[in-house]
Amino acid sequence: MTTEGAVILLWSTTLLIALVATVVAVLMIVRIIMAAREIDRLLKAALPAAGGIAANTAAIRELDAVVAAAGPLLEGTAAIRRASAGILDKTGRVGRLLSGAGGAA
Repeated sequence: MTTEGAVILLWSTTLLIALVATVVAVLMIVRIIMAAREIDRLLKAALPAAGGIAANTAAIRELDAVVAAAGPLLEGTAAIRRASAGILDKTGRVGRLLSGAGGAA
């Protein structure tokens, strides 16, 4: 093989390697662009849902006020429970007295 033939062979081989590398690079770029488009499509679909989630969770900030108001409400229910227990006890005594008085008569 002559020097000229070796140069042509080396040049041709390098050209083929560059061609294969270019095709691989183009395929990778195409896949990256397709993935970016899919991400954009999914983002456009998820954006309204994210807005809805933000709107639905906005009330969480108000929970501190609810917790603050719950203390007095719990105290009120405890007072009502004590009063109703006292009423139940008194009506039970009246019932026992009436049933005892009715049995004695």
